[in-house]
Amino acid sequence: MKHSNTRSGFTLVELSIVLVIIGLIVSSVLVGQDLVRQAELRSTVTQFEQFQAAVKTFKTKYNALPGDVTGATTYDWTGDGDNNGILDAGADGHGATDNVFFWSHLGASGAGLISGTYSGAAIEDDSTMGDFLPEADAGNFWGVFYDSTTGYNHYIIGATTPATDGDFTTTATLIPSDALSLDSKIDDSRPGRGIVQTVFAASNAPNTTPANNAGIQTSATPTDTGDECTYQATATFVDANYNTAESSATCVMKLRF
Repeated sequence: MKHSNTRSGFTLVELSIVLVIIGLIVSSVLVGQDLVRQAELRSTVTQFEQFQAAVKTFKTKYNALPGDVTGATTYDWTGDGDNNGILDAGADGHGATDNVFFWSHLGASGAGLISGTYSGAAIEDDSTMGDFLPEADAGNFWGVFYDSTTGYNHYIIGATTPATDGDFTTTATLIPSDALSLDSKIDDSRPGRGIVQTVFAASNAPNTTPANNAGIQTSATPTDTGDECTYQATATFVDANYNTAESSATCVMKLRF
């Protein structure tokens, strides 16, 4: 009786076909993830535009910025401002102030100009942030603050729960390529110019102005060696570019009113 020693297996052609199929699947997943992320960034731009339109309508109707309304309690809203045009933050970081009242006044508990109901109370360190601030589709939450160095109020993307009760803190939220995409959709694609700029994440923001020059790498070309959001060959931040070689979240964005 003869025993066959013939063994079945994959041929090189079959293995090649399998590898091609795996490659196509991986490519499809990556493309899908990129499409989802681009949709999130476009949605974030839409959020910004909606906030801008809501603020304009609010100012026309109430002759003040949301969060800064004198006599807001007469409308049965939480929190009174002083109508000085500045979205103040608590001096010690432990109190509900204009930059928290802002979302309460705009939302369903106030003028109803944006979706969502937001508390005007001091943000608690163990709180659910969505009770106080709207979620940014690009990641983390929207905040507002007054930048005393520029003299403008700003939105900020990257707000998160404070370490202690107060306003909010910020954390690096966007990878540089996403920050560039967001900037280019709204502004001039430059992190140190225009109405959209990068800032440092700060543990006590917005009570001290979030600093510019976020994670600068002094280099003529972008690299992924130092977790920097931007790079520049000169000493002037206004000349910086987004460090698109960096793949980790290193950027916080401020958007001028």
